[in-house]
Amino acid sequence: MVKKAIIDYIRRWPNDEIYTPEYAVYPLLSYLPKDKIYWECTDFWDSKITKVLKDNWYKVIWTSFDFLTQKPNFDFDVIITNPPYSLKTQFLKKAYELWKPFCFLLPLTTLEWIERWKLFRKYWIELFIFDKRINFLGQKKNCWFNTSWFCWKILPKQLIFYSLK
Repeated sequence: MVKKAIIDYIRRWPNDEIYTPEYAVYPLLSYLPKDKIYWECTDFWDSKITKVLKDNWYKVIWTSFDFLTQKPNFDFDVIITNPPYSLKTQFLKKAYELWKPFCFLLPLTTLEWIERWKLFRKYWIELFIFDKRINFLGQKKNCWFNTSWFCWKILPKQLIFYSLK
């Protein structure tokens, strides 16, 4: 039954354009210093991540160019985004290559693949784990997997558990 639900979900939502609700960004703010410049690298002009940061007086740059192939021509301190889940490994590799702190909203299953595991073991990772699944689609049911913040050089400890209200 669960396997069928997962397959049905994937078939209904084959693309990576599932947007972050504001309530998934607010809890992270208490760990983000205001004196940094944040780069939302996958913002196609309507990101709630960018909106929440700007509404709370953070300096934020948003772009929609290809994070994986193009080099930024501006200064920034932290990368923050909800990357396309089909490209999560590539986004993590690129973020570590840029050697900048980052916050990526990713499924907890991101921990399960050996290539990512090797990255995490080499560079470490910090997890800001929600107790509930995020409702990306604005429907009555949340998505079938837990999505939490994967951070590097942001959080005061490797694991933070947060109860969504």
